[in-house]
Amino acid sequence: MVPSNILKSSKHMRQHIKDKTNLQHFIDISIRLTTEKNSSKLLDEILQVVMSIANSDAGSIYSITSNKQLKFETVINKSLNLYLGGTLGGPVDFPNIDLFIDGKPNDTAIVAHSVNTGEVINIPDVYDALPFDMSAARKMDARTGYRSESMLTIPLKDHEDDIIGVIQLINVKDAENKNIPFSEELVTLIRSFASLGAISLTNSTLVKDMEVLFSTFAEAIAMAIDEKSPHTGGHCKRVPALTLMLADAVHKIDKGPLADFIMSPEDRHELSVAGWLHDCGKIATPDHIMEKSTKLETIFDRIEFIDAKFEIISRDLELSYQQQIISAIKQNKSVEVLQFERLLETELKQLALDRALLQRVNIGGEFLGEEEQAHILRISKQYSLKINGEETHLLTDDEVENLMIRRGTLTQGEREIMKRHMDITKNILDILPFPKHLSNVAEYALGHHEKLDGTGYPRGLTKEQMSVPARLMAITDIFEALSAVDRPYKKAKPVSECLNILGNMVSNNHLDPDIFAIFIESEVYKNYINEYANPEQLDEVDFDNLPGYTPIS
Repeated sequence: MVPSNILKSSKHMRQHIKDKTNLQHFIDISIRLTTEKNSSKLLDEILQVVMSIANSDAGSIYSITSNKQLKFETVINKSLNLYLGGTLGGPVDFPNIDLFIDGKPNDTAIVAHSVNTGEVINIPDVYDALPFDMSAARKMDARTGYRSESMLTIPLKDHEDDIIGVIQLINVKDAENKNIPFSEELVTLIRSFASLGAISLTNSTLVKDMEVLFSTFAEAIAMAIDEKSPHTGGHCKRVPALTLMLADAVHKIDKGPLADFIMSPEDRHELSVAGWLHDCGKIATPDHIMEKSTKLETIFDRIEFIDAKFEIISRDLELSYQQQIISAIKQNKSVEVLQFERLLETELKQLALDRALLQRVNIGGEFLGEEEQAHILRISKQYSLKINGEETHLLTDDEVENLMIRRGTLTQGEREIMKRHMDITKNILDILPFPKHLSNVAEYALGHHEKLDGTGYPRGLTKEQMSVPARLMAITDIFEALSAVDRPYKKAKPVSECLNILGNMVSNNHLDPDIFAIFIESEVYKNYINEYANPEQLDEVDFDNLPGYTPIS
């Protein structure tokens, strides 16, 4: 015959489970476990949920570290008013528990044994729990006056049946607040919710891992471009940083047309990914165009060929005049000898001047004037030389075209190839299946070459068709390029010149005036230069006469 006190406890336990298993309670618990995204908070939530279901007085939840140890995440004891770890508790100062000792499974610690074997361990009285080492529990009880009795240890398994943590509950209470063993019915119920919690934790971890993977992938593309072109690679790293600096400033502004712009941490992450990917199409741009540091450079700088041709022309001049001088000497025509010597000296000087002009022009710059272009055309027609018996001009048509470049080092054809990187970027971003929270990455990334008047590329968008992040990225992309200290074809510009160029683009309805004003008044440009460029670039700026700038009111 079953003793009446056991029947009474069992009855109370069944009633407790019945109360705990009503449909609404299940729904509430499920929502709690499946909507939490923070891993640390989720572990804390799982423990509190199963403690509530079991009506247990105490409990702990552990995670598994990379070096095969169990780490206390949350420790709760209601009777002792103890709450450690989690999101609100104090720090946990308990040492980690080894899963293996001397290369063998740790069979003396209950939680380690549960993880190593995958078993659910249900102990009616921990003081009788041989062969497990319960000395730590006894010492804790002796120090606090607590009595650990019933104990349930459940491993947390993910969708692949891998163990990702473990829960330990202590002292389940009946309706009269007395310690009773964990019944099989209650164990089954707790396991189901522990499993739900483990799945939620796995999903949270997977989402976080995917975020890290994608962000790292975006940075890896920039690294690949960095290997391909150190100058553009630096650009790919700095634009995301400057973009976030400006986005934060726009977020903080509390006046003007952009006072309502709000950026959540998720929005900020999305913009960062866009920043890293904004030039990903350059991975397909030919090296000799990306790295074209001089006008005549292809795989190598062809100015060396032109120098060699100048040497040949110089030598031919000297030989020609020397023959005439020798002939004049033989004929005792001293006056003609002097004339030939002076003509040779004059032509060699002009040759040296023309050679120096081409060398200087080849460097590239911000603007090549009409007078210099006329000199290049004169030189191309004036000089010729014989190679393998054939007469050829000093400059080929292609060399003339390159030397006549008015700005920078790229011909119009090469600029079109460079612009095509945006088409490639668009193609790459279009095929990526961005999740909902990254759905704006392509729009942001593709906006940095658009202009408010619709004359930009690749899509020719107007201001009304562009988001604030896309419009601000256009400013950061240009400012980085203007202020960069590592471009092979130009010196870093002082800030005053950079802001004047941006201001003129604002005046021409190419860049957003409101964002430009925030860029200036929040001193984003100054903070960026100090951190990523050369502080010596920070010269005086005449803001009263800065084009495109209207103070925010």
